[in-house]
Amino acid sequence: MEKPVDRRVRKTKNQLRQGLARLMLKKSLKEITVKELTDLVDMNRGTFYLHYRDIYDMVEKIEDTIMTEFQRILDSVSDEELSRSLLPLFSRIYAYLAENADLCAAFLGENGDITFLERLKGLVHDKCFQTWEKKYEHIDARQFEYFYAFIISGHIGLIQTWLDTGMKESPEEIAALAAELSLHGGQFLE
Repeated sequence: MEKPVDRRVRKTKNQLRQGLARLMLKKSLKEITVKELTDLVDMNRGTFYLHYRDIYDMVEKIEDTIMTEFQRILDSVSDEELSRSLLPLFSRIYAYLAENADLCAAFLGENGDITFLERLKGLVHDKCFQTWEKKYEHIDARQFEYFYAFIISGHIGLIQTWLDTGMKESPEEIAALAAELSLHGGQFLE
């Protein structure tokens, strides 16, 4: 069993994550220094080095945490439930995105890590294929790949637009929109 993380450590890491997110909205990772980050969050560099080797180590650990949480979210909805409705899954995803909006905007923004985005797409890909394979008995792998590419690009665009425009819609509203668009495309505009 994992030992609970001390509240002070959680607070410190949260301050660093928030500072990193703010910097990533302005510049690329290779331009961000530990000194700049620690100055921004009014923290000693030594404190940073208690938790991370460098900026890239910090980013990797944050990305791993996000991936673990996304895997947990994907696993929380059964294939049977997904075959009936996408809304439970999308509701959980958009609630998570709302709770972590600063990090998500940074990691999915123009200065984000493309490798992270590809890892995330791969995680979702596997869940989609597993679900669709059960729902559609004779799934053509090539057609699935085209359909998946179309759907995932649309979702990423939807997420980015939602984050970029200040998340005016609630996570529930945007999840319902995502489900509707996934199932019916542009018909919702009629």
